[in-house]
Formats: sequence, structure tokens, C-alpha cells
Amino acid sequence: MTRTDSFVVGTLTLLLALVAGAIGIPSLQAQTAADARPSPSAPGSPSASPSAQMRPYVEGVLGAPVSVSPLTAQNQSDRDLVALVFAGLVRNGPNGTIVPDMATRWSVDASGRTWTVELREDARWQDGEPLTSTDVAFTIRTLQDPAYRGPAAGSWSEVTVRAVSARVVAFTLATPLAGFLQALTQPIAPAHLIADVPLDQLAAHPFGRKPVGSGPFVLVSLTDQAAVLEPATSMRPMPYLPGIEFRFYRDPAHLAADYRDGTLDGAFGVAPQVAAELGRLPGSRALRYPATTLSAVVLNLRADHPEFRDARVRTALLAAIDRVGLIGRAYAGAASPANGPIPAGSPWFDGSADPPVRFDRKAARAALKAAGWTTKSGAWRLPKSTKALTLEVLSPDELANPALFAAAEEVVQDWSAIGLKAKHVALPPGEFVRERVGVGGFQVAVADIAVGLDPDLYPLLASSQTVSGGSNVAGLQDPVLDALLVAARSPGTTDQRRAAYRALQVRLAKGRYLLPLAFPDEVVVVRNTLEGPAVRPVADPSDRFWDVLTWRLAVDR
Repeated sequence: MTRTDSFVVGTLTLLLALVAGAIGIPSLQAQTAADARPSPSAPGSPSASPSAQMRPYVEGVLGAPVSVSPLTAQNQSDRDLVALVFAGLVRNGPNGTIVPDMATRWSVDASGRTWTVELREDARWQDGEPLTSTDVAFTIRTLQDPAYRGPAAGSWSEVTVRAVSARVVAFTLATPLAGFLQALTQPIAPAHLIADVPLDQLAAHPFGRKPVGSGPFVLVSLTDQAAVLEPATSMRPMPYLPGIEFRFYRDPAHLAADYRDGTLDGAFGVAPQVAAELGRLPGSRALRYPATTLSAVVLNLRADHPEFRDARVRTALLAAIDRVGLIGRAYAGAASPANGPIPAGSPWFDGSADPPVRFDRKAARAALKAAGWTTKSGAWRLPKSTKALTLEVLSPDELANPALFAAAEEVVQDWSAIGLKAKHVALPPGEFVRERVGVGGFQVAVADIAVGLDPDLYPLLASSQTVSGGSNVAGLQDPVLDALLVAARSPGTTDQRRAAYRALQVRLAKGRYLLPLAFPDEVVVVRNTLEGPAVRPVADPSDRFWDVLTWRLAVDR
């Protein structure tokens, strides 16, 4: 199991939810499908490098698929296959852009509430049936159904979808969202094949093992050991690769061994230290995709946890963590430092609004004392308390998420170094999310939080999202912050949005509601014979296939 399988704050849906925004209203002008087509003279194309090797690209991944469907994907292997077999209305392009996929153009009205999308005339499913607005409406309404329990449950709750005609679909938002276009990367499911399947039977339906999509590849065979994909012939630019084969591993050591002996062209899902070692092998390289998933210490901020009530205490706890050392040891250096929940690579990040908190154990101890904490017999006590404080730090177990497990170990060691009694408790992912963190049954948790390409922090931090199915698992209640969260997600000019995000970051720095650790990279190791992949920020590891149409295998190196 990979890092992003183990925990996404709340309901495990944020990777596909509206929290993963777009690039802002100024860049949401209508585009045409021609924009999405790779240039025949682009680097990696056959004309640029005639010595292409006509065989499938073979990648080893940790974990095996369960259901290859946009509605029932459960793990990273599912999402990787969905990314190749299915298409959305739009897709992520180079340099932070969004380009057409099954859509040919779109527009938004002056209020920012109603989006109108026109589908391509040649949009078809891999069985030859036309892809229409009926399929789009079916997909979104399924995700909205109160009985739906799949990966994107709740993510479209404030959107009304309407099929205007066979090729035109309209979306009306209850609240205008600057990043709504990113939501339209949601892969579309075929209504003509599964619309009549009851919701409670979707996950087990045979469609999940023999999917019919509209993406660049067709899944021709699937077992628990391997998946074989071939280029789709359904009226779209053809990939240069003649196929892709995934080989599924339960044992990361076995995966690494097969890469070392030349069996695989690529390896994904191994621990950061192993990925770094494989990337240094002759003829290999590690592709580091900057991710918008934040690894952070989440504190329970509910009223029954007075130990975290004071912002000075929360800042002291962050100052006590050697985050530079943590990145080196837990992530083998394959991560970016995090000042707050906004990635430094985001156009809305303002470093002056949220200055870094320096690692300083002496300052951390002084801050705790200033907040009224005392020490006795080598243990810290809360103000007016006679009982020694012990912090229970939860994380996913090492098998599920080795990097996050190691990060939690680092946090406990650093807090112990300033005299705090802290113990690390590692749990299976299901128990960690559903039985503890997701229901507020925790004190401290080290977790991964999906922030998104255009950070919408409202589901994560807004007061209402504690009780309304949102992702505010910390139980934070701050009316001032709520207003800033709304302003940051609202449409506006670039200057308006930058100002809104600056104000938000100032408030977040003052409150220090989350203790940010790092933004880990998504790392895939490939041989130098693979040409074409270009690194760009990703919201999910499956986004690494954003430019798969240009990939090819070369024989001259």
C-alpha cells in the first residue's frame, strides 16, 4: 500500500474532491480539444527519436487492484489503471494548465456559479458507443447519491448537473468556487453499462474487472499478478507506447529485486530510501513529482483536549521538531519543507505571511513554560495540573506507509528530547482512519492531507466541516478563519485571490492549527530507456500519467 492510500483526512475522498482545485479564474478561458493533442515533433515522439522500441512499458507497483472503475476505485493500483482507461471532461496539462479531454470547450457565467461544457463530437467509449452528457450526469449524480459509499462520496454535494443536450452539460454551484475546473478531471463512467446496477452492488460488479472507458488505453487482461493495457483506437491521439504492463507486488523487497535484475522498466510504491537507491543504479533515474499532499501533525483541538488550547503550545510543539532531519531520514530527502498547508510551489503561497518556525528546542521549552506548563520529576504538566502529561501519537503502520510511520517516530523522538512523554502507536490504515482519526478519537495523529493543486482548505478547517461530513477531523472552531476560508475559495482576479490567500495564511500562522512537516514527492524510478515523462505537480500519484501519450521506449541508450 502506498502513502496516499493510508490516510486522507476525513472520508478518504479528498484526492478526487473539490479540494483539489484548478489554477484560478484568470486561466479558465475556453480551450479547444486540439490544445490537448501532443505535437508530432515533441521530444519523445517517433520523428524526434526514430529508434523506438516497440514493446510495452513494464512497471512494478506495490499492491493489487480491486475495482478499476471511477466510481469504486479503492487503492492506488485502481487509481493508476483508472487514469489510463478512463477520461474526464478536462485533464491536467503542462505548467499547471488544464486542457480539454472529452470536452472541447467550456465557459462560466458572470456569477461564477454556472459552468457550461461542450463535449467533443468524436467522444466515444471503447466499445464504440458515443459518450454523451447522459454519462456525465450519471457519474456526478452517482457520486452525489446519499447511499453512495465510494471514493468521491460527498465531493459533489453542492453541485447540480443538467444534460442540456447530448453534447452539452451544465453545472450549477451552490457556492462559486475558483477551482471548480479541476473537479472536471473526474473520470466519467459509462451509463449504458452500469446505470442500472444498484449502488450497493457497484463495487462487486464485473465491470470493475473488465472496465470500458474512454481513455488512451484499453485494459485487455487483469489478474491479481498483472494488468495488460493496449492503446485505445477510439478517435483520439494514439499513444506512442504499444502497451503498458503493470506487475503487482505484495512484498516491496521483491519489487525492488525485480527492478535491480532488469525485469522492470519502472518501479513505484517502494519506501523513499529504496527509491533513492534504485534511482542511483546505472541507467536509472528517480522521477520526483512534487505532491500537494501535506504530511502533518494533526492535533485534536476539541474542548476536551485542553493540552492544545494555547497557540503558543502548538507553536512550541512545532519548534521542537527537526523537520530538516525528518525529511532526510523519513523521506530520504524526497520532500519539500512545509511552512503551512499551502505548498511553496502554489501561486497563492506567500512566504512572508507565514514565516518558517525554526527548529529550536530551547525556545520550545521556554514557550511551554510561558504558556504555564511546568515540569516535575522530568515530566511536563499542564497549568494547574498535578498529573504528568503523556501524548499518544498515532500513525499508519509501517507496512502501509513506511515514510509516515518513520515521520511519526521522528516526532516522538524530538518531543521526548524536550522532556515530553510521548508514545507512538501505529495502526492498520482502516483502524487509523475510520475508528480513530476520522471520528475524533485521537490526541495526536501524523497524517497525510490532500491539499490539492489549487488549495481549498475549507473542507479541512471550516467549523461546519466537523459535523457536516467534511474533513475537519481536528474539530477546529474559528469563526474568523471561516470567513477567510470562504474568501480564499471564491472566484476573483489573480490579485484578489492572492490577497485572500495572504490573509488566510496570516491567520493560519497566528493560530498554528496544523503542525506541517513536509510535502513528500511522489517518486517513480524508471530506466533511461523511457523517454517522455515530464515532472509536474500532482495531487495523486496517478497524475504521473498526465503525459503518457508522449512516452516511448528507446533502444539507443
